[in-house]
Amino acid sequence: MRTIKLLNPTILFRTLVPWLSVAFVAGLVWNPAIVSARPIRIEISATVRSVDDAFNILNGAVAPGDVVTGFYVYDSSAQDSNPLEQVGDYWYDTAASGIRLKVNGLRFVTDPANVSFLFELVNNYNNLDNYLLRSYNNLFDVSATGTFLMNTISWQLDDPTQTALSSTALPNKAPILSKWQSVFGLDIMSSGDNGFFLIRSDVTSAVRIR
Repeated sequence: MRTIKLLNPTILFRTLVPWLSVAFVAGLVWNPAIVSARPIRIEISATVRSVDDAFNILNGAVAPGDVVTGFYVYDSSAQDSNPLEQVGDYWYDTAASGIRLKVNGLRFVTDPANVSFLFELVNNYNNLDNYLLRSYNNLFDVSATGTFLMNTISWQLDDPTQTALSSTALPNKAPILSKWQSVFGLDIMSSGDNGFFLIRSDVTSAVRIR
């Protein structure tokens, strides 16, 4: 009877390892998603333009002229989910992404346990370029109350000259504020059964620090 000689497993492993290593390294070199994927953090500073608080939820804690500081983080490898060529929608649902703001010691931040964060870029659509951030689920130190509570943070920039953006690809730098108009600006809004408030600010500085 013919005997079949099995290859020693140790020899097989040693033979395969160099090839696996080469393949792994090649994957790192040639896979652009791995090479380019990185969190981008933009630090911002803003000046409060107006405070709408008819229900006195804030109790005078924030006033026009106050300074808002904070940052937002997004992953540069996110994929565009909008089918329109002129609009890029990039959604994030992990704690690494979102926005964190502070004014007069009060914090307004993306809920790390329930992230729903949108970065939208609009290039030459409806006679505008737009740069929009919106965080839908947030934790506020002070907020409205009730069953239908909604705390949102958003920042919108507009450019009617349509020259601020050249595409809807995710940028790897902070926006150049001089190229944009702050019509809506940076908004912190809370709405519930006991009323609502809106803090509207204009961003005066945006710098990438990572």
